[in-house]
Amino acid sequence: MSARQLSALRPLGAPVARRLLACALLSAVPPVVVPAATLGAQTLRGSRAAVDRAFHTAKRRELPFVRSRREIERRAREGDYVRLSATRNVRLRGVTTPYVRPLTRSFLSTFAARYQRSCGEPLVVTSAMRPTSIRLVNSTAKSVHPTGMALDLRAPGGSCRGWMRRELLAYERRGVVDATEERHPAHFHVVVYRAP
Repeated sequence: MSARQLSALRPLGAPVARRLLACALLSAVPPVVVPAATLGAQTLRGSRAAVDRAFHTAKRRELPFVRSRREIERRAREGDYVRLSATRNVRLRGVTTPYVRPLTRSFLSTFAARYQRSCGEPLVVTSAMRPTSIRLVNSTAKSVHPTGMALDLRAPGGSCRGWMRRELLAYERRGVVDATEERHPAHFHVVVYRAP
């Protein structure tokens, strides 16, 4: 901006002149693109990095990738896994192997109670542990479902879906979970890292 243009702004008063000058300067500067991760932004889109983080966390914690239902049941008797049951706050739909790690069930209990209070209906679990012998078409080889760290939660309609998005993002920001919103079928894939 030239000196002549600046002097033309003086009659407008200092606050207005400063704003106009700032706008002029900003329009002359090319935009800077910063990756969302750098800004700490969270989404529920999922990523290869999130899959890798879950997989490497399971490996670092020496969690077994269970191969069969029989192995899951044996390890459940030893206390490694706990059985999920339908409660006032939780419904199981299509869950073939209703076991998870105790930490995962703790998260589910807390989250489902909050969901019930907010939405007035039970939270629906559609998948829990899946042994490596059962591989879904759309799953990755690095899935942590065989460790008991992950759950799939049905995506509800309307305002309850928005509630789930906000709450899962809040848990992500605190490092409790990694959550991904899947479209086909509509559900949230949730990997639990620590207690809520």
